[in-house]
Amino acid sequence: MNKTYRYDDAFKAKARAHQFEYKESVLKDDYAEKNPQVMLSEQSARQGLIFCEEYRDLILEKGDFKAFGTSALFSNMLRSEHIPYNIFTPMEEDRDNAAALFNEIIGDGIAKIIDIKIEFAGDGDKAEYLNDGTSFDAFVRYERVDGGVGGIGIEVKYTENAYRLGKKEGEDIVKLEGNKYRQMTEKSNYFIPSLDIKVFLKAHHLRQIWRNHLLGFAMLDKGEIQTFHHVHLYPEGNTHFYEHALPEYCKILTEEGRESFIGLTYEKLFDLLPRFFQSAKQMKWVQYLNERYMI
Repeated sequence: MNKTYRYDDAFKAKARAHQFEYKESVLKDDYAEKNPQVMLSEQSARQGLIFCEEYRDLILEKGDFKAFGTSALFSNMLRSEHIPYNIFTPMEEDRDNAAALFNEIIGDGIAKIIDIKIEFAGDGDKAEYLNDGTSFDAFVRYERVDGGVGGIGIEVKYTENAYRLGKKEGEDIVKLEGNKYRQMTEKSNYFIPSLDIKVFLKAHHLRQIWRNHLLGFAMLDKGEIQTFHHVHLYPEGNTHFYEHALPEYCKILTEEGRESFIGLTYEKLFDLLPRFFQSAKQMKWVQYLNERYMI
């Protein structure tokens, strides 16, 4: 089955066709209801077929999953919810090489990986951070070479672009007193002094990147970590990020902000993986990532 959808941009149309082909040819799932959203059947979703076969048991064991079935995490092959599990959970089995990989990405400083978490919003109550629902798709906590603790907060995108503003989120942005967004923005020194956070009421393409960057600083401010990098991971073909969102975001950053922010494509990450993960099992995982997500 290869359906088109009138709201697709060029990349999403290619991704949709690719995921249909993978679903039917590789996963042998011909479920057609609720498509063209490329949904797995309930049976396939319950088996965890959206996850890499070599690491499926590990993913299902370590994941804090509250529901199987037709939720987006287990069945929607076009969305990114499942992708952090496929990319980062396998690294839990080889933290030494994961440390080497992330040293390559952030520029050294990592002695060892402490843990890798999916959907992580900090160890404390949300009121201690941004007092909202902001979380990282993946979070790598590591011991620095000097004995301190660092963190890498990763946001993962696939076909998604910008997100509309929720009512409460908009109200929180415009509050003048007790506004965590305003406090963290000013205190972080990540952003140019002329920035008015009300710009994020309309800048739908920048708002989530900004909030994730702030969450990392809030962890720094709380003393949980001493170093932070925010990595925005996306496929190169999704030009919304490559040509628009990331260049615009970097324009509102100070030098300190730019040093803590990394735009990373699937293509570059997947090219790096074989340098560090070389067992037979790991090579099957790397092959899976390329076959599953590269278009």
